Amino acid sequence: MKKLLAIIVISLIMIYPVYAGTCKTPKNPKEKFVLAPEPVPYNRKAPTNRIEEVLSNRKTINVFRAWHKDMYDSNKYGLYWDNANIIPPKSFNFGIREIFWHYYSAKSSYHWYGDIYKFARKKWKDGTEYKDKINIDHTHIDYPKFITNIIKKNTKTMDGILFDWWHDDHEFASGFSKSKVKQSRKNIVKEVRNELGDDFLIMGNTNWRKDSGTHDTINGVFMELNKKNLSSGYSCDQIKNIEDIIKFHDQNLQEPRIIAVNPWRISKTPSKEIIDKLELEKFGKKIDNKTYKKFFKNLSRDKYWKFHYRSSPENIKFAKLFTAMAMVIPENGYILYGDNNPNPNHDHYHDFYEFYNTNLGKEISKGMEITKGLGFKMYEKGVIVYNRTKFKYTIKFKDEKKVEIGPLEGVFVKN
Repeated sequence: MKKLLAIIVISLIMIYPVYAGTCKTPKNPKEKFVLAPEPVPYNRKAPTNRIEEVLSNRKTINVFRAWHKDMYDSNKYGLYWDNANIIPPKSFNFGIREIFWHYYSAKSSYHWYGDIYKFARKKWKDGTEYKDKINIDHTHIDYPKFITNIIKKNTKTMDGILFDWWHDDHEFASGFSKSKVKQSRKNIVKEVRNELGDDFLIMGNTNWRKDSGTHDTINGVFMELNKKNLSSGYSCDQIKNIEDIIKFHDQNLQEPRIIAVNPWRISKTPSKEIIDKLELEKFGKKIDNKTYKKFFKNLSRDKYWKFHYRSSPENIKFAKLFTAMAMVIPENGYILYGDNNPNPNHDHYHDFYEFYNTNLGKEISKGMEITKGLGFKMYEKGVIVYNRTKFKYTIKFKDEKKVEIGPLEGVFVKN
């Protein structure tokens, strides 16, 4: 029986790597010396429209904000979205609007959706987050034109739109087959593109999927990389998969390609010593458990800091790794290392880490692969390197520059 259970466990791990624990750094990683290939030069073309102008104003590290307009100043971000009352974007960032395309809320549907209720079908089947949502009959012949008119009227000061749940797996909630959902998505984006033209961003939340069903029409993906265990990070296989997915989208989307990478952080209760320090920094004094529960949604002291401490060494390490991957691999990458879902806060809360302010100037090369899992991109004043492997590397560049990078690290090196 024990042997049988062991076989079953191993089989499940092989089938479902998404549930594996955090990829760990070896105590004594094997060291390797490698020569960097000659970088392929990159020159961004002179802008001829607003989208190209914003891209020409990109920072070294480009962070995006998903929802939460009341929590975070949009001026910090190169890309942001919400579903209503959006501040118009500036010359250095994109502002886009989320569009409800497959459901709407009877309780909070915004007035600018007009008579969308005429396409109402039935209530969402499961999930507390969506319990008040009503499914839309997006297969109706009139729906693509209807939703496109809604978009056209309500994005006049915006750069584009985001479709959440942009995939074919809706049968569990709506009852529509994958083939019907796929055709609906194609019909919708075709109508939007025909009506609003090529100088309009269309993005979709594809999560972990390599779904290119509408990539010939849309420009961007929101890679919301959900995970089951909130107290662990991503497995080594998952991190490799994230690398592969970024490459896939960057090779298949319509230009300009926008890749918004959103890994979820590790939520763990810090040590008592760290909590004491954090408490003094935030409140100026020690707070008892009773006060925490009174003012913070009935959370204990430990649980409060589990969900609010985002700057542990482990989280900073992975935030840097994923940021480096998001900047190096695609042409136009954006990063948000944020909170998990579900948690007592809303998902996508985050810290704007100090290293996000790194200024190496503009990129002057394309993203280059040195070996599997190790890549770099040259900038005017330095280089960004990521290493998702378990080896430690010393990289020698043609100009005699050397960069050392440990396992599972991202580094931002000034000349």
